[in-house]
Amino acid sequence: MRCLCQENNDMIVAAVIADASPEEQIFLYDKFRLNYSFVKIGMELHIHPNGLQRWRDKFLLEISALMNYYLPVNSIFSQNKVEVMIFALERIITFLETYGRYEVKFLDALKLKLAVYQDLLFIIKQILHSNSEVIGVKIIRTKILNPNITLEDLTHRLKVSHTTVNKYVQYFQQKFYPFTDTKSYSTK
Repeated sequence: MRCLCQENNDMIVAAVIADASPEEQIFLYDKFRLNYSFVKIGMELHIHPNGLQRWRDKFLLEISALMNYYLPVNSIFSQNKVEVMIFALERIITFLETYGRYEVKFLDALKLKLAVYQDLLFIIKQILHSNSEVIGVKIIRTKILNPNITLEDLTHRLKVSHTTVNKYVQYFQQKFYPFTDTKSYSTK
């Protein structure tokens, strides 16, 4: 079980790093692999050390949530993270059913999360394979293909108003984010 959890954790961290922007990937490598100080990294990236500390906190909070099988609200546009959550949950559920002693409530909670993430992945794949030119679908498709894109960049890329982009992104989050009661896991 310990090895399985470690492998799941490694996949989760890899998914977070893969979805990070190029500057954030440099930061993560320099901070956690090379153990550079915030000042040294800040000089390299031209970012104030306080900004880098906020990045660190954001990544640690996101990784913590994912390791507890909660997908942060801003991560629902990341097909990569959703697929990792599904794979990790399938592995842990199979292990517990086959070899482990488990509480029925705990296993049921994991199965519920798995079903929710599978539904979310199905919706993501439908949107990605859709040829629809409806503006809402285009906005969500672009956001899924570019998880780090800001709402402002979406506005400029699709040449629509900020209000329209915000409306469709919020609608998608409200409709498909499964854990509206876990505010502590949402990252900005």
